[in-house]
Amino acid sequence: MFSETAQYDDTIYLAMKNYGAEADTLTAIIHQYRRSIGNRLLDVACGTGLHLSYLKHQFEVEGLDLDEQLLAIARQRNPEVPLHHTDMADFALGRTFDVVTCLFSAIGYVKTLENP
Repeated sequence: MFSETAQYDDTIYLAMKNYGAEADTLTAIIHQYRRSIGNRLLDVACGTGLHLSYLKHQFEVEGLDLDEQLLAIARQRNPEVPLHHTDMADFALGRTFDVVTCLFSAIGYVKTLENP
């Protein structure tokens, strides 16, 4: 979906967002409300992996995205992080996670209440 603009995503969003601060806030919320002792986090619609680059210091992270160009950037940024090319509305990774995130309004691309 964003293949044509993937190379510009970081430039655009870094001017508007503080990914490190967002990851810190998210980490605090997760620790406050967590219901498991595990540390596995899946970032659905991870894009270029900027949030993962911060979250990987606190969690055992994985990401998924439908756009291969965004994932290519995420793989360069986070070579040690498992990243999956799949649709957030229909995926099975064969394991469970303690935390699942879907950040920056990406859930809006699912389009219907039935899809999630």
